[in-house]
Amino acid sequence: MTGFRPVFGLLVLMLGSGSVSSQSRIDLRTQSKSIDFSGAPSTKPSKTGTTLPATCGVGDLFFKSDAPAGANLYGCTAVNTWSLLGDISHTHAAGGDVAGELTALTVARIQNRPVASTAPTGGQVLGWNATTSQWEPQAAGGGGGASTASQLGDLAAAYVNSTQLRIGAQCTASSPCNVRIGGTVHAFTASAVATLSAGTGTAYFYVSKDGVLTVGHNLTVSCAGCVQEPATSFPSGSVPLFTWTATNGAWDASGGTDWRAFLSNHPVTVGTGLVGVDAGGQTLVSVNTAVVGLRVAVPASAAGSCTAGSWAADGTYYYICYQDNAWGRVALSSW
Repeated sequence: MTGFRPVFGLLVLMLGSGSVSSQSRIDLRTQSKSIDFSGAPSTKPSKTGTTLPATCGVGDLFFKSDAPAGANLYGCTAVNTWSLLGDISHTHAAGGDVAGELTALTVARIQNRPVASTAPTGGQVLGWNATTSQWEPQAAGGGGGASTASQLGDLAAAYVNSTQLRIGAQCTASSPCNVRIGGTVHAFTASAVATLSAGTGTAYFYVSKDGVLTVGHNLTVSCAGCVQEPATSFPSGSVPLFTWTATNGAWDASGGTDWRAFLSNHPVTVGTGLVGVDAGGQTLVSVNTAVVGLRVAVPASAAGSCTAGSWAADGTYYYICYQDNAWGRVALSSW
């Protein structure tokens, strides 16, 4: 036993002096109970790999190196149960009339009615299309003509697509579009669709003097709910509605011009011997027989009934009523 004591003492001396250097590498920044790793060249507090360990204890961490950034740190939240701790890919999608991420919203509806994805062109506004049941770009009243009347819905023309125009989408049996021509009111209870298949030029939409919804053009057009006729302008006596231009077999998206008007006037100026009287929305034009003699039937005798100034003629005589109920005549001859 006496030989053992010096050896044991030597080992204690060596441990105390640091001679066994290979077992004295504890640092923990720097062996303090308030550990600070901010100056360490590297820190790896969690296990790392591409496959989550089959077993774990509560509090264990694992960095899954093949997962997307922000979705690769797992914690052991229960025995042998790993849970993703951070997920920056989580989305916050909007609902209702808007869709997409909160930082990139898209207005997909207005009042829960869909909005078309069609890109608008210059001068167009967002309008409701009853045919396609969605909000979509439309011409703002055609950009001309009667600008205030363009806000009316009656017999308005609207761009549906490159081949179709709809006229009077709001005309229904319960709410007809009415057009007055003279003393007659024409009621339109359904819309019309003009479909273009070829041509370049201008189409004229109007109500004819007979009260018929008409499209006049020099294009190739079929029309459901209206009639067609050749035209390069609005015919006399018609009620103008719209013009719309076309290019190479396609309606121009902004090619409409509104010519409707609800305020109008049609004055009649009478000349010498004419008398104009307005009554019931109509103008009655009469002849002043004291100034203008009227042609009447050939009298049976010189005492035939007549008004001074009246006249008549046949193949033999020219007759003149020179005073009331008194006729004279002169024989006709050739020269």
